[in-house]
Amino acid sequence: MTDSTTKKQRIHCSDEKFLEAVFSSATYAEIAEKTGQKVTTTMARYLRIKDTLNKRGIQLPQMQRKKPERNVDKEAEMVEIVQRLKAHHTNY
Repeated sequence: MTDSTTKKQRIHCSDEKFLEAVFSSATYAEIAEKTGQKVTTTMARYLRIKDTLNKRGIQLPQMQRKKPERNVDKEAEMVEIVQRLKAHHTNY
């Protein structure tokens, strides 16, 4: 597994580039897309920078989490699961 495609590359992003992405984005996912970082890394870095700047009285824009897109009706899906489980358990 010494192939370079299997190794994970660490993405480096300057503070300036990160802050530009913060001010031009509404969600953590948008920042991550612009910086090339993972969403979890982006969230952690945002919080660290926000805490640092808050000490100096500087506020960062409020970020939102991207809402998952759901194409499936969750209620109908749960009803189907319960019916299947009841049928399975009554057969024994």
